[in-house]
Amino acid sequence: MKRIIRYFACALSVLVFASCGSMPIAPVEDRSMQKVHDMDLTKNEIYDLSLEWMARTFSDAREGIELKDRDNGKIIGKGITNFRGKVGIGSENVLCRFTLIVEAKDNKYRTTYNNLVGLWGENYNRPNPLEQQEYVDSVKAKLATIDDGLYEYLKKSKSDTNW
Repeated sequence: MKRIIRYFACALSVLVFASCGSMPIAPVEDRSMQKVHDMDLTKNEIYDLSLEWMARTFSDAREGIELKDRDNGKIIGKGITNFRGKVGIGSENVLCRFTLIVEAKDNKYRTTYNNLVGLWGENYNRPNPLEQQEYVDSVKAKLATIDDGLYEYLKKSKSDTNW
């Protein structure tokens, strides 16, 4: 009986490790996302409103603003989203930490999302860079939604200036 249990445990382990190792790896250049948006605002207006949006959007203690450079129109912050990750033979929600860089110029701004790190484990205390294509694609879809949120906030702020 013990022999059967050992055989089953060994076969299950091989199956689990084989399935993890067979996930396609995303090329390094695909592990980040960058967008340029036109906006009818000055550099300082984009900077100030982006800073306000980041403070409202990233309120978790593990998130935050790391650099504020108004002269150069640059903000760097950390954010967290999540994705569905495979764990053993099941799946669970995995947090993903990322860096967001907002660079403002008159009438346009650029956002860059990079440093994607999955926070695995029951207490999210096992960080690993995201490399698997499926996970990177899932996170990039969520980052696109976050990016749309910034764009809409800036656009709405322009129309709300005369209250």
